[in-house]
Amino acid sequence: MEWYPDVLDESGMLTTAKPKPYWQSGWMAQHDRLIKAMAAMPRRTPLVVSGDLHAIGIGKILRCGTDRLERTPVTAVLSGPIGTRADGWPSAFRGVASTPPKHLDVEEEVKPIEQHGFVLADFTRDRIVLRFFKWDVKTESPDAIDTLQPFHVSELQRPTV
Repeated sequence: MEWYPDVLDESGMLTTAKPKPYWQSGWMAQHDRLIKAMAAMPRRTPLVVSGDLHAIGIGKILRCGTDRLERTPVTAVLSGPIGTRADGWPSAFRGVASTPPKHLDVEEEVKPIEQHGFVLADFTRDRIVLRFFKWDVKTESPDAIDTLQPFHVSELQRPTV
C-alpha cells in the first residue's frame, strides 16, 4: 500500500475517502509510469518481482489508474521471504491481509500467502517459468527446504507480436 493513497477505514477496509498520513502522490505517479512502460514493450514479457511484502503470490495487473492493460497485463510476483520473524508479516502490523489497492485491477492467480517461501524463475528466449515454494518454520525443519516441491507453477510466454 505504500505506493497508493489507500488507507484502512474504521472497519478495516481499504479506502481512499480519507487522507493517508505522509503519503506523497509522486509515489503513485512513479509506479504508474513504470507499469505503463512495462506494458508498452511489445516484444517483452511484462514482469515485476518484489520480495518486500513478505508474502508469496502472483497476479496480473489489468488496470493501473485509468490505463487499461488487458491486452498486455503486467505480471506481479511476490517472491516471499525464506526467513522473517514471527511478526514480520504485513497483517501483523497492518491488521489485514494483503489486498490490491483501489488504483489497480488485479487478477490474482495465487492470492498473497504470508508464509516462508521463495520463487525460482527460469528465463529462456520464449518463456519464463516461475516455481513457487513455501516452507512452514513451525512444522518443518530447515533441512526440508532442500527437498521442497513447488506448490504452484506459472509459465509466461514471450509475446509474438
